[in-house]
Amino acid sequence: MQNGSVDQVPAPHPAGDRASDAAPREQRGGRYDGQLVRGITALTHAARTGQTAGIVTTLSKLINGWAVVIDRYGTPIASVGASRIHHDDAVAAALRLSRRIRVTNLGVYPVGHPLDPKAQLVISDKLGSPGLVRELATQATALLDLTFSPQHSARLDPVARADAIDVLLARDEGIARRVAARWGLVGSEFSVAVIRSRSRSVVLESKVLDWLDELRLPHLASSDGSTVIVVLDPAWLNAWAERLERASREGVPVRCGVGEPAALGQLAGSRMQAEQAVELAIADDQPCVRFADLDSVDMLLRHLTPIMVHALKRPLDELTAADASGDLLHSLRVFLAENGSWEASSSQLGIHRHTLRSRIQKVEDLTGMSMSNAEDRVQLWLAFRASSLDS
Repeated sequence: MQNGSVDQVPAPHPAGDRASDAAPREQRGGRYDGQLVRGITALTHAARTGQTAGIVTTLSKLINGWAVVIDRYGTPIASVGASRIHHDDAVAAALRLSRRIRVTNLGVYPVGHPLDPKAQLVISDKLGSPGLVRELATQATALLDLTFSPQHSARLDPVARADAIDVLLARDEGIARRVAARWGLVGSEFSVAVIRSRSRSVVLESKVLDWLDELRLPHLASSDGSTVIVVLDPAWLNAWAERLERASREGVPVRCGVGEPAALGQLAGSRMQAEQAVELAIADDQPCVRFADLDSVDMLLRHLTPIMVHALKRPLDELTAADASGDLLHSLRVFLAENGSWEASSSQLGIHRHTLRSRIQKVEDLTGMSMSNAEDRVQLWLAFRASSLDS
């Protein structure tokens, strides 16, 4: 490729026609032929053992460069040695897009019929032997034609998974149950997990699929951009949570919320719960939060506006300003936790009941609230809970 143009290489020639494209045999010499024979042998072995990925891996080593197979939709199917920039250039070259291509030595080889290729092999080499590279790439495309089937392309897999998730979250229980059975889900209830990443550098859907594969769970996961949705059998939730904990320790910045188990036809509710749980996971910096483990009061408080939270905490702010030692706040917290029991509270605090009564009287004087009034006690208790969310 020169000045941004790409060399579009035709389909493999019959053996008798290739001589015109390469240097004469006597000019190439034994070394060239030896490299070519060894390369073809290695590619053929890779096709038998490693299929498409093996061919691309072997070819990239033989040409001392990178290689990408792009399907007819512009999706990279197999890639070795190529960065994201290389992928962009490979797609642009394979689809003949008009945008600028930054790599200057690309070769594009059709896989299958040249007028209707099933994919394109895009390479960039550092071998310094154009004829040898061309021969090896041509052999690779012939083998790829045998191993790569567009019916199993990466484009169809996410479409199938997305459709399955949509059906499972719908209200039609009959169709959902048939789809669930096809994907290996045979229980009566399932949970929805919502996963998000705190970094755009994480290819979230790929990570989730890797974890599902590692745990030998169905690949019922679908991405809508920054969020991945997974449907799980409740029996798998502990293993799933442990895998996310390990991922967090490994430095993968993902957060997950898990809804409560629900029957098919009712999983939309589990998804809503998972959405709320993942928000708390992000706020509390926890790898995985289950809705079933959440405190309903905390959830309520987290959805209040900052103005409402400030108003709720105001009595404690006034009390804190007048309580240098902290004894009043501590005594009030224990008194409320013990449901207003003087005996249990004084025992918990290790003070005499008269001392406790004196402190509570000061609290009432400072806040204007009465501990004999249930609503006032509830308001102060909520104020403590709201304050704990900030800590």
